[in-house]
Amino acid sequence: GADTTRVALVGAFAEHPRYQGAGSSQVNPTRLDRVLDELRARSGLAVTYAPGYDPVTGATTPALVQAALDAAAGADVVVCCAGLPAPMESEGFDRTSLDLPAGQIALIEALAAVGAPVVVVLSNGGAVHLGWSDRVAAVLECWLGGQAGAGAIVDVLFGDAEPGGRLA
Repeated sequence: GADTTRVALVGAFAEHPRYQGAGSSQVNPTRLDRVLDELRARSGLAVTYAPGYDPVTGATTPALVQAALDAAAGADVVVCCAGLPAPMESEGFDRTSLDLPAGQIALIEALAAVGAPVVVVLSNGGAVHLGWSDRVAAVLECWLGGQAGAGAIVDVLFGDAEPGGRLA
């Protein structure tokens, strides 16, 4: 209806969350919230979803980017879940780059050209380069939010909670 907000949710981390570190920090969650489920549970939203990239590698293909652009067509806002896949960061090795995976960068750049406001939600354990940040409406750095992180992300996106820099 007229009061429905059209949200395009893009990014495999919305369905396969990157919520914890690698190595000795891994635990078995008692449950695992997903941004996709949390958004679909909110009233007044029409949610379209496209994974956009592989959740393990961050790589994309022209077909995945096109599906993401199709999902974003006509959306009031695009929420893009991005970040560092687990194999890219761990306690056992040094990272060779501060960049997100090239596939995610290409996806963000393509979405930024669509015209709808793009909010990039990051899930990562270390610093990342945001060379594309001036072309999106907002960046929400969520780090590795744990098993209930997706609910917190959606609460922040809708203003139910406000991460005013007072968090650890």
